[in-house]
Amino acid sequence: MKKISKNVLLVSSVGLAGSAFAVTNTHPVFAASNASKKTTVANDQAKVKSAQKSVDQTQSKLTQVQNNLNTANKDLAQKETELANAKSTAEAANSKVAAPNKSNDEAQSALKQAQAATDSANSDYQNAVKDSTDKQKDLTDSQNKVTNLEKQLTDGEKNNNDIKQKVTEKNNKISDNQKTLSGLQQEKSESDAKLASAQSDLAEMKQKADSASQALQAAKKDLSSATNTNESLTLPQSYIDYVTGKSTDWDTAKKDLQDVVNNHTYPFTDGDENDTVYDDPAALSESDQKRLDFYVKSLIDSVKSQVGSTSKLTITDGSLEFAKRYTQEYQNSNYVFRKYNAIKSASSIMGLDEYAVTGYDIAANRQVTSRSISIINGYIYNSYEFGTTKMSEIAKAAFDLVTQELANPTDYNNIINNNGYFSVAVTTQDDKFYVCLLTINPANVPSHFNTNEVVKPSQDELATAVQKAQADSDQANKDIESAQSTFDQAQAENQKLGQEISDLQKKISDGQSSVSSLQKQLTDTAKLQSQIKETKNSLPAKQAALQAANEKVQTTQSKLNDCKTALAAAQKEAANTQSNLDKVKADASSAQQKLQTAQKAYDEAKKNQEKLTASVASLTKKLAYEKKQLAHAKAVLALAQSKKATTKKKSTKKSTKKATTKKTTNKKSTKKSTKKTTKKKVAKKVKKAKKVVVASSKFTSLKGSKKAFVGKWKKAKSVSGYQVRYSTASSMKKAKTKSTKVTKLKVSGLKSKKKYYVQLRSYRKLSGKTYYSAWTKAKTVKTR
Repeated sequence: MKKISKNVLLVSSVGLAGSAFAVTNTHPVFAASNASKKTTVANDQAKVKSAQKSVDQTQSKLTQVQNNLNTANKDLAQKETELANAKSTAEAANSKVAAPNKSNDEAQSALKQAQAATDSANSDYQNAVKDSTDKQKDLTDSQNKVTNLEKQLTDGEKNNNDIKQKVTEKNNKISDNQKTLSGLQQEKSESDAKLASAQSDLAEMKQKADSASQALQAAKKDLSSATNTNESLTLPQSYIDYVTGKSTDWDTAKKDLQDVVNNHTYPFTDGDENDTVYDDPAALSESDQKRLDFYVKSLIDSVKSQVGSTSKLTITDGSLEFAKRYTQEYQNSNYVFRKYNAIKSASSIMGLDEYAVTGYDIAANRQVTSRSISIINGYIYNSYEFGTTKMSEIAKAAFDLVTQELANPTDYNNIINNNGYFSVAVTTQDDKFYVCLLTINPANVPSHFNTNEVVKPSQDELATAVQKAQADSDQANKDIESAQSTFDQAQAENQKLGQEISDLQKKISDGQSSVSSLQKQLTDTAKLQSQIKETKNSLPAKQAALQAANEKVQTTQSKLNDCKTALAAAQKEAANTQSNLDKVKADASSAQQKLQTAQKAYDEAKKNQEKLTASVASLTKKLAYEKKQLAHAKAVLALAQSKKATTKKKSTKKSTKKATTKKTTNKKSTKKSTKKTTKKKVAKKVKKAKKVVVASSKFTSLKGSKKAFVGKWKKAKSVSGYQVRYSTASSMKKAKTKSTKVTKLKVSGLKSKKKYYVQLRSYRKLSGKTYYSAWTKAKTVKTR
């Protein structure tokens, strides 16, 4: 037999161990190779003994579980037989239910038919009884009706004679009242004509009085305007010197002019009785239009006289007409440049050259009470609601226009050297009103243009006009008093006649109503006689109908008694069949319960058998593993014993020859080299097989939401990500898994109001492989 060296034995031991165990950093062979040289054979022998003990214990458990499994198999076979017997018994019991069930259905059907026949017969009987009762009542009512009608006929004939006498008396009185009414109506017609004439005269007098009052107010307004002393503008000397060329200091002239303007007093005072209020500033009265023209002309004339201007402005009937045309055309225009379009249109209408007309205007704000915006066909339109505008506001705007032109060094000549037929126009546009000074060049007017000058009346003329208007107004008021007296007298007479007619008409109406009421009280004796005859004729037929109804009651009652007898028999038969069916069903129910008990016993035996089968398989696998551990321990013990024998041999070879020593030295060198190489290989295997540990984490929050839940957890060190798995079963059966690299995950698309079991684990990717931590203990969450 060939001798095996220690080196070969060591390698063989390593190979043997590698075939029995996975290589890990705690493997017994590698632990032995790295342990101290003081490891003894006794320790290895103890390990062999311990491994042998584990094998014996596992073998004992396996034998016991196998015995239990044999017993469980026998019990399962017995339970299977019992289950088959129970099924057979239940099927037999169920098969016995069909015939009694059919008999019971037939009995129940017959019972329903008998009940229906009885109900129908009872209904016919009740209807017959009711019909008989109704016909008896109808006959009695008819007999009583004849008696009552005969009494009414006797009483009615007596009452009719009394009523006819009263009707004749009332008709005679009505006839007398109608004759009197006819005469009063004739007088009323004449009074109506007289009253209408008086009313017409009174209305005419009031109209004349109103006209006289308006004329008086206009005259007073003209007189008040004529007595105003502030229709002129006193220019400062610095301004006069600049305009006349005596000075070139425009700044001083402008400043002094502004001071004069600021201190100017207007002739139209706000709140004055002559301060007319207008809803539309463009609709000035003729009187106020002239007042405005005269006011502006007086302002300009006062300026011209102070600077020595010889140009002249004249107000004519034609210029006033042009201002009226200008206002109309301006208000009807939709052009952007309304002023120039209005001048052109008014000039064309009056036959003037449009270039002979000049116009300077100024804008002033109107009182806006509301504003709305609308968009039509892409254009924006503003709509306004306005308050009132006073004459004093219009006059101030005209004054501002004149002073505005004077305050401009390039435009003041528009005022100072303005020459021609003059007028002022007032127009409106959106939220503004405009005052425009219009001048027509006299050299370019046609022959038909009315150049008649409109002169401002003198104070004496205006005072005389006021006196005449006052006298006319007083006389009109006296005429009204006289006409009013005549009207009041005619109205009183007319009302008196109307009242008399009304009273008489009421008497006639009341009399006619009384006659109508009496006539309604007349008894219709002919109708009563007809009703008595008709009712008596119907009595024989009703008596015959009552007799037929009584006979039908007897027939239906006999039929009802027969049906009740048949119903009682059907009820008895149905009770018998139902009792028999209940007994058979009880037997079937008992057999079914026994079947369920046998099935439950079989299921438990089957479950126990499967559990013991799994235990046998597990213990068999464990026994094989422990036997390999025992073989390995024995191999390690053999290696240790071989090493001890080799050490002993070395001590007996010290006296050998040099060549032998050299050979032994070479063998030691070879041995050391082999041991060193083996250690490196073992260390390399241990390093490769080193277990990778993945840090775990745990939930910090797990909350349910609508058909979803949200989980949060702590961050774990050196991990690549996390996995969350969830299931509706605590065993995690059919669980679904979601992966993420962050510490929060929302899982959606779940069932509403459902309880879920949730687990968490970490994973780490290393050298192309994925390592996982253990799953955490399952936590529960409920969705909303």
